[in-house]
Amino acid sequence: MIDNTMDTLRLQPIVEQLLTIQSYRRTFSFEFEGEKLWVKQPEIGEANIWHTLALLFSKVLKNNFFKPTVVTDPKASLAYEAKKLAFLKTQRVNVPEVIIAHENYLVLKDGGVPLSSLLNQDETTLDEKIEICNKLSAALADMHNKGLYHSRPALRDITYKEGKIYFMDFEENLEPTLTPQEAIIRDGFIFVHALYRKLHSPELIAITLESYHRSLRPDLWDNLVSEGSRYRLTYLLIRSIKRFLGKDGLAIYQTLHYFRKF
Repeated sequence: MIDNTMDTLRLQPIVEQLLTIQSYRRTFSFEFEGEKLWVKQPEIGEANIWHTLALLFSKVLKNNFFKPTVVTDPKASLAYEAKKLAFLKTQRVNVPEVIIAHENYLVLKDGGVPLSSLLNQDETTLDEKIEICNKLSAALADMHNKGLYHSRPALRDITYKEGKIYFMDFEENLEPTLTPQEAIIRDGFIFVHALYRKLHSPELIAITLESYHRSLRPDLWDNLVSEGSRYRLTYLLIRSIKRFLGKDGLAIYQTLHYFRKF
């Protein structure tokens, strides 16, 4: 285990040597003292026409949820992620442990297998998938019940290791854009959208959503339902062209349709 300064001092030169070889990779893993670790480098986001349109929509609709959060300062984003990981650890949220926080990279302990892979592979039984999804819903709801949020709880950014759910990838800083309550609502919508977009089993989606609903504080659930009701016209418009939609568009329709049930 990496639990003292001497280990870290021996680790850093190894990481920097690896970076000379794999500088082109944003993330990569390696073994150190029998433990799997990950190196993560900063990556700049690229604003495009969709970000411009999103900003315009946010101003016209007076809705902060549409404000783009593309990363424009990669080193600051990496530093923010290290700080947030350390904070969430103090709040008893399962996140990868930061071993080294350098301005040019992070070294993190392995968090397991991404749920986007685990929940769709044939090797995972239905009972195992249900258990994982119940743990996922409880873990995300627990974070939200504490007044905390992820910022992008997509299944590729959530992992499973040794029976525990781990949240990762916190470089997206919503603090200048949204209040904590707004960020929690945004989390909820992204989570539901991710389930509809990535899971192949309607039964598994239903079980996961019911578990999240049951675990979430009633006032937070009411906030989600209330937010969903704001998009009635959007829902009707999307429903009219549903058969022409791709994966993302269909998942948006299904998400809005789901919240209309309450």
